[in-house]
Order: sequence, then C-alpha cells, then structure tokens
Amino acid sequence: MNDATEDARTSPDGLLTDAIEMFCAAGILIQFNRNRHGPLAADIHLSQPIYYLLGHSIEVALKAFLLHSGESLENLKGKYGHDLSKAAYNVISRRSNPVSMIVENNLSIIKLLNPYYSAKEFEYRITGFKRLPRSENLMSFLSNILPAINELLPPRRYKRIIKKIFRDDFSFLISSPPRSRSGDD
Repeated sequence: MNDATEDARTSPDGLLTDAIEMFCAAGILIQFNRNRHGPLAADIHLSQPIYYLLGHSIEVALKAFLLHSGESLENLKGKYGHDLSKAAYNVISRRSNPVSMIVENNLSIIKLLNPYYSAKEFEYRITGFKRLPRSENLMSFLSNILPAINELLPPRRYKRIIKKIFRDDFSFLISSPPRSRSGDD
C-alpha cells in the first residue's frame, strides 16, 4: 500500500475509534486484575498490557486531535513517532480548545509514562524498576480527553454510546456471561 492510499484511509475519526477501543480494553484488563480468583490469581499480573493499551490510546487520541487540527499523517508518524510528550506539547500549544487544557492538566502523568511507552518497554519487556503513573489516573485522563476530542469531530456512529463508555465506574466494561439454558453450569 502506498502513502497516498494510507493517508486517505487514516482519519481523525478512525484514530479516535481506535483510542476508544484501546481504552475499553484497558478497562477490562484493569477490572480483571481487580476481580481475579483461582489458582493462577497470584501469578498473573497484567500491568504490561494495561500500560501498553493506555499509552497507545493516549497516542492515537492525541494524533486524532492533531490530524483534525491540520497536522499531516507524515508528521504524525515522523515528527512524533511514539513520543507522547512531543504530541502532548503540540496539543497544548493549540491553546484555543478544551482538549489543550485537559492535556496540560495531565502533562505530568503523560511525561511519567512516556519514556517507557516510547521505548516500547511494554511491548518488549525490560526488567527493572519503573516509576509509572497509576493506571486509574490514566483512565481518568482518557475518560476526559476522548469525549472532548469526540466533540470536535463531525457526528459519528459512536455518539450514542460515548456517554456510556465514560461513566466514572467503568463497570459497563465487565458484564456477566449469559447463563447456559441447558443447565450445564
């Protein structure tokens, strides 16, 4: 696929959709971590995939805003790469919108996550101490930034469920599986 085709197929709406889906997936894993039981409960820790999903959600959300604001896809890939801080500073520099204020108010947690996320340490495990923001703080940031970006974009199919997704308790992310009618439970 050539760059022109890729540029035409990448939109702020598509990037925001990806950010929302990664946010939801991270929320599901966070809930799983909190509610795990059984013989493997003490052995399974999902912090790496949770932080990867949260970082990637932040990355594509910021890039959705920047693409909507006129940045080229080439710049998003080349100039910013996976550097959350660079993208955040660019968003903040566009001061005339609520998105910039939300990012500025959460810059400290973005900067705390960035060295590990941009170095891909959540994808390719590097052992040792990491000073990370609390996942709940990143979820809170995303629960504010994603609807704010959504409001800037044209109406979209997710409009009806956006409010459900960003409730404070995130309990909608986990639902009980339907009970079997055969009595095989």
